[in-house]
Amino acid sequence: MLRIFVFKLVTAVILYGSSIFEAHAANILYTEIEKLSAKHWQVSYQSQTPIKAIMFANSPDDSRIARWQPLSDAFKISYINGREIVARKDATTFTSVTFKLTPTYIHLPKNYAPFSPFSNNAMLLHSGRFFACPNICSGNENLWAMAVKAPAEDNIFVDGISYKIKTSWWDKNDGQKLYIGQQLSHDNGSYIGIVDPELSSEIAKQMELMLPKMMSILEESYGVLPKKPMLFASYSETNDGRFGHQGGTLPNQVFMHWYGHNVYKEQDAAATLWFFAHEAAHMYQHMSGSAVDPVDNWMHEGHAEMMAKKIMLSLSPQYEGFVRAKVSEAKSHCLASVNQSTLVEQVALGNYRALYQCGFYIFNTIENGDARINTTETLWLDYMKEITGNKKVSSDSLLSLAELSYGLSKENNNKFRNLIGNE
Repeated sequence: MLRIFVFKLVTAVILYGSSIFEAHAANILYTEIEKLSAKHWQVSYQSQTPIKAIMFANSPDDSRIARWQPLSDAFKISYINGREIVARKDATTFTSVTFKLTPTYIHLPKNYAPFSPFSNNAMLLHSGRFFACPNICSGNENLWAMAVKAPAEDNIFVDGISYKIKTSWWDKNDGQKLYIGQQLSHDNGSYIGIVDPELSSEIAKQMELMLPKMMSILEESYGVLPKKPMLFASYSETNDGRFGHQGGTLPNQVFMHWYGHNVYKEQDAAATLWFFAHEAAHMYQHMSGSAVDPVDNWMHEGHAEMMAKKIMLSLSPQYEGFVRAKVSEAKSHCLASVNQSTLVEQVALGNYRALYQCGFYIFNTIENGDARINTTETLWLDYMKEITGNKKVSSDSLLSLAELSYGLSKENNNKFRNLIGNE
C-alpha cells in the first residue's frame, strides 16, 4: 500500500514556475484561496474527476452555512451528523465549486479561526480550515493540495517564506498559518515576527522583551527549537461587544489574536504575560502522538498552564499573588465543573476551559507530591519518549507514569481517573 501511495504522490504535478498547482491524484482536491480585496475573499475546490459532494475535514460547528456563500445557486452546504457537506441541489456530479467568504474573526470551539484580521487590512489564515475531501472524508487523509492568490502589493508568507501574487504547496497534519498583507517580517533574534501596529504599546513591549526570556527558560529543559519560529500577533475590533484573545501554536509557528476594544485597551500585565508563557510552552511540547479522546487534551493544555506558572514565578516574582490565584482558581473551577459530571461530559457540553483548569490542577498536584524541582519538565520528557512511534496519547498512560516514577499517590491517581471519566 505504501508503494502505491508513493507512486500516486510522485505522479502529482506541481508547476511552480507558472504558479499552476495541479493535483492529479484522484482522491485529492485542488484548493485555491484568493484575496480579491481586503473585504472580498473566495475559495474554490477543483476535482479532476466528477464527484457527488465535498466534505470538510474539520467541522467544529455549522458556521460555514452562514459564512460561506456558493457563487452558484446550484450548490448548498448542509450540516449532517456533525459534518459540513457541499453538494448540488439537484444531486448531480460536479468538478468545481467556488465560495464567497466572510473574512472576519470567529471563535470556533477548540479550533483555529479561518481568519485573524490585522488592523491594517492584513490577514492571517489557517489553512486547515480549508481542508476538504471529494465525496467523503475517511479520517485517514493527510495530504492537501493548496494554493493562495493575492494582489501584487501584498506579501504572502507560507512556511516562513515570502511570495508575491501566488504560491502553492502540499499541506498536511493540522495545516499552518498564512500571512497576507503589506508588512514585512522582523527577526528579533529568538523568533521572526509580524506584529499588528495597532496592538497597544504595552502588549508589544512585553512581547518583545519577555517572550525571548520565556523561550530561554523552556530551552533549558526541552532543548532549542529545530527552526526559529515565526510569530504572528494580530488585533481586530468587533461590532457586537465581544472581546477576548486566542492563541495557538503549529510547527514553527506561534500566533496570538486579540479582538474587541476592551482587550485592546487592557492593562493587565500579569494576564498578558501568562498568555505569552502558555503559548510559548506549547512550542516546546514536541507532541509525538495523537490523543485517544478529545478529553485527553487536558494533558498538553495542563502542561502549558503549569509551565506558565513556573515561567511567571521565575521571570516575574512580583506577580506571585496572581499566580497563586490562578492555581487556586484552576482547582476550584475544575472541581466545580466535574462535581456532578466528568471532564469527558464537560468537553461534550463544550466546556473546553475545563481542560485547562483540570489539567493545571492535575499537573500541580503531581509536582507538589514529588521532591524534584523540575518534576513537570522531566515527567513530560519521559512521557514524550514513552509515546514515540505514533503511540496514542492517553490519560491512563500519563497518570500511570506519574504514579510509577513521579510520586503521584494511588489515591490521587484514582481520583483523577474518576474526574476525567474516559475509562
